Amino acid sequence: MRRKIVRVGASLCILLPKDVIKTMEWDFGDPIDLILDEENEKVVLRNPREEEPKKKTYLEEFDGFLEEYGDVLTEIDAAKGEVSS
Repeated sequence: MRRKIVRVGASLCILLPKDVIKTMEWDFGDPIDLILDEENEKVVLRNPREEEPKKKTYLEEFDGFLEEYGDVLTEIDAAKGEVSS
């Protein structure tokens, strides 16, 4: 799809067809991501992505596991000690 650059006030703009706006579910004032790929001479417009949650380290995951299941592990350990006696 080929578009022309037009002047709107003091700015240069590219007008997008209504069907593109509808397909992307964009409306006036919506934020969009503009990605400039200079190496391949491309500009990409896309819906903003939710920020990906920071990946937890192994120790952070283990701390969460202990926080959630620590009491159960303690009970199992105590029961194991009673059986061995």
